[in-house]
This record gives sequence, structure tokens and C-alpha cells, in this order.
Amino acid sequence: MRSLPVVAAVRTIRARMKSVVRAVLSLGLLWGAPLRAQTASASPLASERGAAEAAPGAWIVAEGRAASALQSGFPATAAVIYRDLLGDLSLPAAAKPRVQQALITALLDAGELAAAERELAAYDGPKDSPYRLRAGLVAANARRVAAAKAELSEVNVEDLPASDRPWWHFLQAQIADFDGEVARATNQYELAVQAAVSEQQRARFTLGQAQTLLRGGTPSEQELAAWRRNLETFAGQRLGFDSARFYAAGLARLGRQSEAITTLERQLLGVPPSERNVADQIRLLIGLIAGETNPTARRAFRELVRNGLRPETQRTALYALARGTRSSAEREQLRRDLTELIGGVQLHPIIEDLLLVRAQAALADKRFNEAEQDARLLLDRFPGSPLKAAALGVRLAVAWEARLYRTAADVSTQLRAVLPPGRERSELGVLLAEAFFRSGDFKNAADAYEAALREAPQVVPTGRLIFQRVLSDVRAERLDEAARLLDEMAGNPVFDVESRWQAEWNLVREMQARGRTVDAMGRVGRLLGSAATTTVPDELRIRLLWLRAKLSYDNGQPAVAVEQADELLARLGGAQIDANLNAEVAGTAQLLKAQALLDLGRDAEGAALLEKLRAEHRNAKVAVYSFIVQAARQAQRGQLAAAQKTLVDMVDTNSGSEYAPFALYEAAVYAERQGLDRNLSEAHNILEKLVKNYPNDELVFYARLKQGDLLRKLNDFGPARLVYEDLINNRGQHPDVLLAHHALAATLFAQGAGNPGNYEAAGAIYERLRDLPTAPTDLRVEAGYMWGYAQARRGQPQSAQTIFWGVVDAFLLDVTKAAQLGATGRYWISRTLLELGQLLEDGGKLDEAQRAYQLVIEHDLGGAAQAKAKLERFRTPAEAKP
Repeated sequence: MRSLPVVAAVRTIRARMKSVVRAVLSLGLLWGAPLRAQTASASPLASERGAAEAAPGAWIVAEGRAASALQSGFPATAAVIYRDLLGDLSLPAAAKPRVQQALITALLDAGELAAAERELAAYDGPKDSPYRLRAGLVAANARRVAAAKAELSEVNVEDLPASDRPWWHFLQAQIADFDGEVARATNQYELAVQAAVSEQQRARFTLGQAQTLLRGGTPSEQELAAWRRNLETFAGQRLGFDSARFYAAGLARLGRQSEAITTLERQLLGVPPSERNVADQIRLLIGLIAGETNPTARRAFRELVRNGLRPETQRTALYALARGTRSSAEREQLRRDLTELIGGVQLHPIIEDLLLVRAQAALADKRFNEAEQDARLLLDRFPGSPLKAAALGVRLAVAWEARLYRTAADVSTQLRAVLPPGRERSELGVLLAEAFFRSGDFKNAADAYEAALREAPQVVPTGRLIFQRVLSDVRAERLDEAARLLDEMAGNPVFDVESRWQAEWNLVREMQARGRTVDAMGRVGRLLGSAATTTVPDELRIRLLWLRAKLSYDNGQPAVAVEQADELLARLGGAQIDANLNAEVAGTAQLLKAQALLDLGRDAEGAALLEKLRAEHRNAKVAVYSFIVQAARQAQRGQLAAAQKTLVDMVDTNSGSEYAPFALYEAAVYAERQGLDRNLSEAHNILEKLVKNYPNDELVFYARLKQGDLLRKLNDFGPARLVYEDLINNRGQHPDVLLAHHALAATLFAQGAGNPGNYEAAGAIYERLRDLPTAPTDLRVEAGYMWGYAQARRGQPQSAQTIFWGVVDAFLLDVTKAAQLGATGRYWISRTLLELGQLLEDGGKLDEAQRAYQLVIEHDLGGAAQAKAKLERFRTPAEAKP
């Protein structure tokens, strides 16, 4: 016989699976109790993008992380993040151009010119000054000087953000280099360095200036001879070293890199200790000639970071070292090198930069603990550091990735405090609100969204923020306040139809879930009553008509739902709405009507409407889902084989549907309910199809659990045991893995007659489950009962009595724990007391046995009649008379 917790678990599983279907089905057909997820509930009849944009936090974190990686010298990592971000549906359309521009910058910095040119060609945003600047930089890097000049002429420096203005100088310097205007080029390079908005950016332009030696034209043999003559004539002197650098750069431009590096390494041997800066410049040039990813270059850069004379030179070398780090193994080596420098006896001149780069390297490899430690160390040791914002950015990224949303909120607040007013600060206000929301602090989330609305970030749609503000009130159980805000914003043009619909949906849904059905229906009615005014646009009115019919159906009024669905379908013909929305509403309305007809017992009409729906909306989600509705009705009428076949056929013809795994699970349940051994085997095979064909689906865990249950029913305990052990070993982090532990114990217990050691193993699992504080209370009670029962079966009644009493004392006599008991837990408490009483009777402790039976009656537990019958046996004949 299946235990009640397993029955309850099956119900829980089915409820979870329906929530899975709810998540993938934007139609909302399985509307039930409110989800307590930290994001908005999926609203039916909402576009995919509209639903995604409701939670803007992720893209804000990703953009900040990419920008920080780019500034810290990891442009390849930044490019990956920017590319992923461009594919994120939550990214607002207004933010896309700047992300595309940032991607072009990252690709250029990573030396991926061809990729940068492709992204530039694919750019579909405004051709503004930031775009023209990047187009000019791409052209300059491709040595298309005329094109670079043309793009530069279109740039208005006043329209550039502060972080782009140094690049404007840098582009002018590059063009001057091409034109042979050395003085102008030098001046523009210096202006770029001066205009840099951070030490990190300054290092980038210093490195760029150093690379100018390698960007000149092909030197003549006369020039090479002159440089070589000077380096020999003035060996060991400043002029000789400068000539050596020019000579080596000339060789490199001729493709003779190996010879150039050999020349420079030979010169290093003659640099006197007093000329450390000269040695640094030679090492920097060695690195640039060899190429940042070359081992020779990396040795040169490491030496500069370790022993460079000037902090700015060390910082430039660190930037180059980071920029040449592409693979995880290279980042690991970089972290080791930096760890050696950070842990040195003397404080390194650029210790803050070292900590930040090590944090960024760890973050790139998702080593979040290490990234967090370095960022914290930087902030704790250097609270006034100019890199404070970057370090906080690392902490924010770590918190968000780890879903530590309360921490993310705290870090967002700190980061906003160090940023000047502007776009980044206002967008962080949105992130702050989203972090509060995801942490479950809905009251603070509502206040933060209110503040974000006042700052009005440019790229975050205001309608989305209003929606999130309303949703926060809904989650905080301030439904009346949410309703008032919705009414106030109804006529606001920035509150778009999509956002308003999702807000209304979540409010009405919560009202119904909290028993305020009359309020929910009244609100929908009032909104429809004002449909003639501009407050309810046509798209919203149509959605509300669908919601009204859905409310009627959910509230047990199928006849009313049929009438309202007919009214909705009639109005659709003349509605001025998007064609896709029209088709979706038509399909969902037909399905809703079919469900209502089936509930009314008008099966022929309902079945005909389902066929019509499938014909008119072939391959649509609603058409596929209609098979699940049909099967449920067949099962309700006892046609289990037909229901099973309906779902199996549906999967055969719609194997790619998101409902296929759920349909297979339901088909297996219908097969199981038919009861024969061959039906159980058939159910097992259906579930095997689910596991093999949809290995990544959320239902696989429950399918395997059900397979174990079926095998036990077939008395195949060995294979069942293997199923449960597989779930425990390979899916140990699943939230319902305790069900597998429980089922494994039951399997071992069933095998106890043939091997008493199995009783002991089962008892050990039951003991662990009973004592596990994080396990559900009802499960703990059953485990305690089964542990005691196992001891009794092993011939240890005294031990069994102690265990049974421990269950009663911990979960019934403890008022707090008793309040947590569900129907299942109360059932097992009753079983425990009855079993305890029988053991006490068998042991001759009649008074204690009567007390056990009396507790069943006093606490109004199931089995009270049995307890009374047992007590009757203890009464004298005189007491038994009426």
C-alpha cells in the first residue's frame, strides 16, 4: 500500500508540473495559487519581449560587468559579455546601440579588426557622434586614412560621453601619424592620456602611444643603416638606446620581429642601473613587437609590472598583460603572478590595480569567492581608492550571479553613492529596486521603484517601472494601494498597454488567490465599463474580456464563461489590434469555451470546438495544449486508455512542443491508474521515453521517481533501488531529493524479510529523515513512524516504543510543531500512537497503552474510532453499560 506522504508527494509533483506548464504557457490556462517566485508571474496574452522586459536587473549587471572587464584590460571577455547581452530579450531597444558600440570598442581593443568591421556593418542604430568615432577608429586601424578622416569630420566632440572623448584625441593622433605630423600626433596622444576618465583608461592610451613606433610605413635601407650606425656609435648612451628602439621598430615593420627582439634584448644588457626608465621602454617595446599573447611579450610585461620604475609604466604593462590573457589557463597563471606581487614584503606601487585585475580574472572564470575576496580587500584596505567603483562593480556582479539579491541591493546603494548623477547612476536605481524585489523585500522594492521613476532612466521604459512598482505592492500584499496606483496611472501615456495589462493581470490574480473574488471580478467589470473612454485601449479591453471569462470559469460558473467567451469572439472580428494578438485571443477563448462546455457535460459540443480550434490554429501552442484538456476530460469520465492514447499521439505528432514532457508524464499516470501489471509496465516505458527524449526537462526527476514507484508495485525492488540511488547520487541538489531518500528506505524495508540488514539500512535512512530540520514536518513524522516500525519488525519493541514516543513528543505535544502538521502528518501521528499503544499492551503496560489511545481522541486525529474501540476493551462490564 502506498503511504500517504507519497500520495501527497504525487499531488505536489503534479502541482509543480502544472506550474512548469504555466511558466511555458503564456496563455495562463492553468491559473492557480499565486507563485512566490521573485519575478513577475507570467501574464497570458503578453508578448515574449514584454514579459522579459519586466525584470531589467540582469542586463544592467551584465553591461556593467562588461564595461569593467574592458577597462581592466580584458577586452575579449568584455566582447563575449556584450555579444550575449545583445541576444538578451530583456535589453531595452534604446540600450542596444550603445551596447553595439561598446562591442565594437572591445573587439578593436582585442585586436579583432575583422570582427569589429562586421559589427560596424551590422550596426542598425543612429549614426551619431559615438558611432562616427568608432567608424573612424575601425578605418584607422585598417589603414583607410581617407575614410578615418571623413568619419572624424562628422564627430561633434560635445555629443560624446566623457569616456569617449579621449578616443577622439586618440583618433586624431593616429591620423596625424599617418600624415607624418609627428608634433601634432604627440600632442594628441598626450591629450588623450590627459582626458582619460580613469587610471585604467590612461594606461590604455599610454600603451597606444607606445605602439605608434610600430605603425609607421616601411623604412628604407638608408634609415635602417642610420639607426644601426647611431646605436653602435652611441652605445650605452641615451641616443644609442633611442636609435636601437627605432631600429628594432623598423625591423618589426619589415616583418623581422625575431631580429628586432634580439637587438632589443642585447641593448638591455648595456643599460646602466641609473637608466631604469630606458630599460622599461625597451621591455615595453619587446612586448609590443612580440605580441601580447606571445610568451616573450608576457615575460617582458611581467618584469615591468614587478620592477618598473614608474607606476604609470607598471600600470600600462599590467593592462597589456591582462589584454593578452585569453584562456582560462592564462588567467590562472596571471592570478598566480599577481598573487606573488600582492603578497610581497613591500607594498606594491600599484597594489590597487593588481587586486582589481586579479578580481576581474577570477570573475571571468566564475571563481566568485576569489573575486569577492579581492574586491573586498581593495575596498577595506583602500577605502578612498579611485578604483572603488570598479571594485564595487565586481562585488555587484558576484552577488547577482550568486543570487544574493539582498547583498546586491546593499552594494548597489554603495555604488550609487560614488557615481556622479547620470545614466549609470539612474540605471543602478532600477537595479537596486530589482534586487530588493528578487530578495523578497517587496516593500523596499516598491519604494525603490518609486525613486527610480523620479530619476526616469532613459533606456528603461517607464511603463515597465510602473508595472514593477505595482507588482511590488501586490507582492507586499498591499493590493488596495496597487489598485489605486493603477487607477492613477491609467491615463498616463507612458504606461503602455503591455505593461498595464501585466499589472492588472497580477493584481486580479492575487485578489482571487486571497479569496477576494468579488473584488477581482468587480475590478475587471469596472475597467470594461470604462472601455468607451481612452483609459482602456482596444488591446487592453480585449484582454480584459478574456480575463472576465477566465474568472467566471475559475469561479465555477462555466455557463457564464461560455456566454462571455462568445461575446469576446464576436468582438474580435472588429477589434483594431495586432493580428498575432487577435489569433492568440481567439484560440484561448475557444479553448476556454471548450473547457466550460465539457464541465457542463456538453461533451459533443466541447469536442467539436476542440477539433475546430486545432483546424484553425494548427501548430499553435493553444492547439497542442487542447489535447491535454481533452485527455483530462476523458480520464474524468473513466476513459483512461483513451486519455493515455490522446496524449501519446499528441507527443508523436508534436515532439518538439514544450508540453510534450508533461503530456508523457500524464499519459504514464493514466496508464498506471488502469491497474494491471501490463499497464504499470507500459507506464514505465512511457516515462522512459520522457527521460531519454527530454533529458534536460524539469520533469525528468519526477519521471524517474515515478518509475521507481512503478517498479515497486511490480515487486521489482532491485531495479527500483537503483533508480532511487541514481537520483540521490546524480541529482542530490534537487529540491525534492528527500522523496528519493524516503522511497529508497521504503524499498529497503520491503526487502527486509529476505535480508534483515535491509531493515537496518532502511531504519538508518528513516532516522536521518526524522532528525533533518530542513525536511517537511509531515515527512519527518512518517519517517519517525517507519523507523519505529522497522525496529519492531526486527524484534526490538523497547527501541520501537522509544522512537514512537519521540515522534509524539516532538511533533504532537510540542505546540509549535503540532501547528505545522498537515493532514498527512496528522495521519502518521495517529498511526504512531495506535502502534505505540499496541506495543505497550503487548508488553503489559495497559495504563500507558490507554494513554496513547486517549491522545488520539483528545487531538481529534484520524483513527479516533479505532482508539475508542480499543479503550472499550479496558472498561469493566459495569462501565460499559449505557
